[in-house]
Amino acid sequence: MALLNRAHQQAAVAALGQAALTGVDLLTLLEQAAVFVSQTLGLDFVGIYERAEDGTRMKLVAGFGWNSGVVGETTVETDAGSMAAYVLGSSEPVIVRDMRAITAFAVPEFMRAHGVVSSISLVIPGGPGPWGVLEVQCRRSRVFDEDDFHFLHSVANVISTADARKRAEAENQHLAAFVEHNPNPVIELDEDGRVAYCNDAARIMSGALRKYHPGELLPASVGNIVHTCLSSDERILNEQAEIDGRTLSWSFFPSAGRRRVHGYAVDVTERLNLEAQLRQSQKMEAIGQLAAGVAHDFNNILTIMQGLVHRLGLTAAQDQNEMLGQLLETTERAASLTRQLLTFSRRQVLQRKVLRLSDVVSNMSRMLQRIIGEDIALLVDHSGNVPAIEADAAMMEQIVMNLAVNARDAMPRGGQLTITTDLVEVEQEDSRESWVRLRVCDTGCGMPVAVKARIFEPFYTTKEVGKGTGLGLATVFGIVQQHAGFIDVDSAEGQGTVFTILFPPTAKPAESKPALRNEQALRRGRGQTILLVEDEPILRELAHAILKDAGYNVLDAEASHAAFEVWSEHAQKIDLLLTDMVLPGGMSGRELALELQQRKPGLKVIYCTGYSQEMLESQDEPIHFLQKPYPPETLMRAVHSCLDEAGDTAEVALA
Repeated sequence: MALLNRAHQQAAVAALGQAALTGVDLLTLLEQAAVFVSQTLGLDFVGIYERAEDGTRMKLVAGFGWNSGVVGETTVETDAGSMAAYVLGSSEPVIVRDMRAITAFAVPEFMRAHGVVSSISLVIPGGPGPWGVLEVQCRRSRVFDEDDFHFLHSVANVISTADARKRAEAENQHLAAFVEHNPNPVIELDEDGRVAYCNDAARIMSGALRKYHPGELLPASVGNIVHTCLSSDERILNEQAEIDGRTLSWSFFPSAGRRRVHGYAVDVTERLNLEAQLRQSQKMEAIGQLAAGVAHDFNNILTIMQGLVHRLGLTAAQDQNEMLGQLLETTERAASLTRQLLTFSRRQVLQRKVLRLSDVVSNMSRMLQRIIGEDIALLVDHSGNVPAIEADAAMMEQIVMNLAVNARDAMPRGGQLTITTDLVEVEQEDSRESWVRLRVCDTGCGMPVAVKARIFEPFYTTKEVGKGTGLGLATVFGIVQQHAGFIDVDSAEGQGTVFTILFPPTAKPAESKPALRNEQALRRGRGQTILLVEDEPILRELAHAILKDAGYNVLDAEASHAAFEVWSEHAQKIDLLLTDMVLPGGMSGRELALELQQRKPGLKVIYCTGYSQEMLESQDEPIHFLQKPYPPETLMRAVHSCLDEAGDTAEVALA
């Protein structure tokens, strides 16, 4: 809107300037100026005052909005203390927010009668003294901005120039300089669409874009545009021209009397890029919400399938066990897909620790060389003194792995894969920020623009059927977003690809590698009582059976209200609450747990859901979390670990 308003203002000034140069009489020009100013700025009143030769008064010679008999008859005294005298004497504008409260100057009675509230007055220059005053007014309180002032100042200059033209031909050059010094391209076209005039800005831009003539900056359909403007005497706005990666927005205004069309250009490339980035961000967010919802529901189904397969395996014959094993493997592959969807949608639970990104890459280098093959050279380079980051180590490994696999597929005939980590300074609007940078570069086939625009979308792949799910880069995108980082890709066909990822550094020292712990053996319960809250009936029955077979007493509830009913009857003997995070009825599993822990401090709680990052990250204290889908042994291990804690609150996050 700001650009459009400026275009309107420039068009109005240009039209007035054109009228002045073509010899229109001064009074007609002043009347046109009053109308243009009112329409362009949305004003109630416009007044153009001419100073008398003796300097004692001014006459309202042209205006807009005033009652009949005011224009041409009203005079304003310029005695000491009046606003007119101040404007004429100082050549400084006077801006009045509320005329009703003004005390510094006397307000003419006819202005009070018309209900003037806000105004701006500025001098119309002349020679040897000021020519007069240009005033604009509103019946409401209005704040005039810098663009308004510059526009009015330009109109006043046109009036001054038109008056001086009758006395000196030199003033014509002053008016021509207004367009010539415009920082944006201005081109005048004849009725055949040929360039009759262009300013310096048009010549400079055409040279910068490697064009032979400024006319090459115009839209391809400029001939039809000129014909339409002159035949209809109407302006044509926002005609775009794509030139060497830049986008120019042209506005055309007819000058029918001279059979000319004026074109004004604005470079809108950056604005369009920002709009495209916003649309892409909104699209990715919508896809992420859909992916998270699908993954959440699908995780419930997979949990049921894994539990049933496990229980069938306990009683199945030997020949059936092989088929059940294949089914279990299939459900695990499906669970892996849902985890990638949750990672893309930034709803996968993080297990953050302080680590060095260079250590992660170095530890993977030997494995990466085996994955990418002997015909691809792997170069790993780390700068010294790179600070640590707070991140999930497994997810960092997944980023490197996914990008390395993509690079391998882009180099079927061999090449070089370079992975570097360093510290970079990024310029912000008013500051510099440090970021830990991971760069993965390959010398492969690169990507065309259309592919590059979609690479982070889930299930979008250019690989053959069966050779990729299209979730690799989507997963990378989700992990980076989840770690408050940024990712950028630079690629062109035949020129390789460079992925650049930035993570915020931390001043905390990197954690030492923990000692390996033996897998804790599964143990049976000792008759403890578990309150199981799960709204999925089959899953609730399955979990009940698994826990009961493991030696626990289990009480069921499908929602929070049912859980409170069970609690009121068995509160004293309940040792553990195992609840889904998302429950019907308006109360979440987290809210249910907090309420029951207030009634019974020390109550152990395990949260279980398909996704719950937002709910979990808002809590300060460590929690027990069970990620769906889970096999029966994972459920039993989580329950045993929580019930057998020796009073500590160390987090147990099991996936």
